[in-house]
Amino acid sequence: MLKRAITKYGCTLFLIVGAMVAPVRAEEGAAPDPKKGKETKGEVSVELGKTVYTKRCWGCHGETGAGDGPAADRFKPRPRDFTKGLFKYKTTKHGSLPTDDDLIKVVSKGLPGTGMPAWETLIKENEIRSVVQYIKTFIPQSDVASPQPITIGAEVKPTKESIEKGKDLFNKVGCIMCHGAEGRGNGPLAPTLKDSWGRPVQPRNLTKGFTFRSGNEPKDVYTRINTGLMGTPMPAFDKTLDNEKSWDLANYVNSLSQYPGRKPEWDIAVVAKPISGDVADSPEDPRWEGLQRYSFPLVGQVTIDPRMFTPTVDMVTVKGMYNEKEFALLLIWDDPTKSAATPAAGDAVPEIFDDAIAIQFPTRMMEGTKKPYFIMGDLNNPVYVARWNGATDKIDEFNANGTEVRVGLRIKPQEEAHWQFKGKGTYTNGQYRAVFKRSLVTEDKENDLQIEAGKFYPIAFTAWDGSNGEHDAKRSLSAWYSVLLEVPPSKDRFIYPTLFLIVVVGIEWWITRSYRNGNGKQK
Repeated sequence: MLKRAITKYGCTLFLIVGAMVAPVRAEEGAAPDPKKGKETKGEVSVELGKTVYTKRCWGCHGETGAGDGPAADRFKPRPRDFTKGLFKYKTTKHGSLPTDDDLIKVVSKGLPGTGMPAWETLIKENEIRSVVQYIKTFIPQSDVASPQPITIGAEVKPTKESIEKGKDLFNKVGCIMCHGAEGRGNGPLAPTLKDSWGRPVQPRNLTKGFTFRSGNEPKDVYTRINTGLMGTPMPAFDKTLDNEKSWDLANYVNSLSQYPGRKPEWDIAVVAKPISGDVADSPEDPRWEGLQRYSFPLVGQVTIDPRMFTPTVDMVTVKGMYNEKEFALLLIWDDPTKSAATPAAGDAVPEIFDDAIAIQFPTRMMEGTKKPYFIMGDLNNPVYVARWNGATDKIDEFNANGTEVRVGLRIKPQEEAHWQFKGKGTYTNGQYRAVFKRSLVTEDKENDLQIEAGKFYPIAFTAWDGSNGEHDAKRSLSAWYSVLLEVPPSKDRFIYPTLFLIVVVGIEWWITRSYRNGNGKQK
């Protein structure tokens, strides 16, 4: 029974335990403050490393370092299996072991987008160095070559010419086959790729440099190009590309990033702009290009069963416009596959569901800053949801009142005759774009939120990648954010300054005239 509980709730248990034990450092000494510099003194030994590993690492990487800890199944990618000696993020040649500094960097900085945290703020430097020494005891030394560092040549600056050369190399050396034409990890070979353990592996979405596991500067990309990623289909190009070509390719890859060299600056609200004429009902309407984008993070839904620990969609970008009668939102998100519901074919071929995305509003505004529970509302505060289906290219609507034990989500579909949102979507090169369009005011004031310009309304987002087994509660979602229909600037802003100028000029003319007339009379 205990084993079954650990298997089912392993990830949750280890996160809770980790949060409880991390602050308890009285008997061990306080963790070093990164602002004051690292603590470099202290014992470094395999024995200390084993103690740290047992306390901090065993839950994911397992007792023997095979990446099979109780929480391992909850992560994508799974924790590293040290017993194979296949390390991805290093500065040594493909086929050789990493240096100690490579391993220390991974342990210290963590790996963004995975379950591997940055330990440098939680444990001392000598503990990090010790756990690295212990990890090395898992590696079969006879099967893997000793560290052989690569040479990083003179940097080639990311000029337009270098980037164009890199783009040409991207196609010629085959990067496009896995990463796709626009770098979103949707190349023709992507669905067939597997790692050295026989598990499916997803090529990196190169437009999201902030998810690169070992840095997203051109130098970091250069290193990955020349070392490859051991244990994955990503080869090393050190024997194919010379220094200049490696830099050109790295510069091109870096140019694909939406946020080059930095993390996204997440927004807190969508501001829809007023327009003249009809609002757009197609994602291909050219007017969308001129509107500001707003980006929001999504995470896996892990609160209610069935949980989704490894979602595909991790962010959504939104643009908005409105006129005196309607408003429209354009949602943009990346998904490496276009999925439509397909039944399972034995254990080898799992069931696939439709791709979808939804926007969520409170059914009615609450007092002050109060909002319904962000996961489909709660018993007393329902939400209003509009969901676009990628397979049907249609939007359906429903209301929800949260969840109930052994029942799941309390969802009440609206009759199709009452659906207010209209929409249309497209899928191109690993990216969906879908428009949600609706009247500002609807007849169904009991179930639909009524919208007017100048007010902030809560809005949340949720997405499903059908090829990842996502459906119903298994999905990625956001917290509550806001949408605002920006009030058009008043025309009075032109009238009053003009009147003021006329008055000022008039007064100045009167003063000047009076002064001259006075001087004339004196003469």
